[in-house]
Amino acid sequence: MSIQTISNSISSLDREIHNLENQIQTINNNINRKEKEANSILDKINKEKNLTRIISLQKDLSRKNEEINRSNKDKSSKAKTLSDKQAKRLKCVQDLNKEEQKERDKVKKEQKEILSLQQSITREMEKQKIISLNSLNHIKSDMPQTIEDNEGLNKQYDVFISHASEDKDSFVRPFVQALKEKEIVVWYDEFELRLGDSLRRSIDKGLNTSKYGIVVLSDAFFRKEWPQRELDGLFAREVNGEKVILPLWHKISKNEVISYSSIIADMLAINTTDFTIDEIAEKIAERIKS
Repeated sequence: MSIQTISNSISSLDREIHNLENQIQTINNNINRKEKEANSILDKINKEKNLTRIISLQKDLSRKNEEINRSNKDKSSKAKTLSDKQAKRLKCVQDLNKEEQKERDKVKKEQKEILSLQQSITREMEKQKIISLNSLNHIKSDMPQTIEDNEGLNKQYDVFISHASEDKDSFVRPFVQALKEKEIVVWYDEFELRLGDSLRRSIDKGLNTSKYGIVVLSDAFFRKEWPQRELDGLFAREVNGEKVILPLWHKISKNEVISYSSIIADMLAINTTDFTIDEIAEKIAERIKS
């Protein structure tokens, strides 16, 4: 039985008990009045000398006593009903206390589960942060500094484009051109991703000097190691409080993105099949300049 149902039953019993108590009080008042009337008749009988009058008064006294007896019986019946209602109310109160305790226990259990889930999410985020930072440090450790690197450190870019080389001709190259036409400063490497150390140092510089990272997610992207390392580097900035990742889905479904990373799947993304290249470039430009 629900808490609301039990509470309604208690309220109904309270009304019935209150009504019975009023009825019993009314009966007690009537009994007291009739007993006074009976005593008055008895006094008259004791003082009366006329036999006929005495007989008449005795009949009145007998009727009055009968009324008193009926009232007492009615009072006894209502007192029994009142006792039953009070016992039933007590049982309902006990049931209500049990249900409320169950509800409190349920809330405590749910709060524990929520706390456990929050702790699990926190641990997972810390784990992701460590993985991302380690990946970025791994990239940096493989990139020796040169005078050539230091010369370009002061240049700042609006966007770094992380992509697989297979997507250059079909999308990335014309997309970069569209961004440049909208006066967006783009870090973009025309070399293949497996060219060697000089490319790796250049990628590190692009990651560190760009405000945003556009990630062109595709089937080819998920098969390549270098684009994923670039994404890890961007994730390292995300977990430190920056909002830098701008994902583009290129000929890929959400389920495929989820299977790769549920975190990046939850980010607001642009699907390249829904817009023209110029429209996508315009949306990116609005974001960067806002």
